[in-house]
Amino acid sequence: MKKPIFEIRNLTYTNKEFNVLNIKKFEVHRSACYLFNGNMASGKTLLLDILSKTNSSYKGEVLYEGDMLKKTSSFKYNKEIKYVRQNFKAPYFQTVEKYLKSIVSSNSSLNSEKAISEIVKVMDFKYIFNSKMRNLTPGQLRWVNLAANIAAFPKVLFIDELELHLNMVKIKNLCKVLYRKVNFEGVTIIATTQNKEFFNNLTSVAININHGRITSVRSKSHRK
Repeated sequence: MKKPIFEIRNLTYTNKEFNVLNIKKFEVHRSACYLFNGNMASGKTLLLDILSKTNSSYKGEVLYEGDMLKKTSSFKYNKEIKYVRQNFKAPYFQTVEKYLKSIVSSNSSLNSEKAISEIVKVMDFKYIFNSKMRNLTPGQLRWVNLAANIAAFPKVLFIDELELHLNMVKIKNLCKVLYRKVNFEGVTIIATTQNKEFFNNLTSVAININHGRITSVRSKSHRK
């Protein structure tokens, strides 16, 4: 079996003497979509914060590419991962075009103009390309933020609350884009949701999490 990209061993996170996250063992393998499903306050966002190096106040071991995540260079790591958070504050003075360039250009191996042109076309938001980020609706802002981080072609893409601010038409469009990233371009996606049924065709591994504990793991076969 190929070496996993992430390994979790005896991971615990305590808040005011209460364990809010407790995962004994879990592995994430490359080129797959791992979807964590759970109710509010189940530990989903906290887990993404830990895996993305946003939060390091945990006990136990988290390994990335076989090395301890805490000891991995943040500069190097942040070039390989992208994280679409629930809370995103629009850059006040940037247009959509400038914001896309600022995110996509972080990957020096990309032709940023080509990557931006392709993502704008496939996610269909040319009509706001020259708009100020601060003038976008929450749904438009989320869509542009998703597009920018997808187009940057990270090794690992974290997305918290996949369905946030999106209707079913947008969710289906997003699933098609992400499916291609996973199955044809080798990106690893780790995402959270409260509505796993929306993403059946995208998900490679569905994980239920409740009160900080993984209660079930199910691998799924894909259909084109």
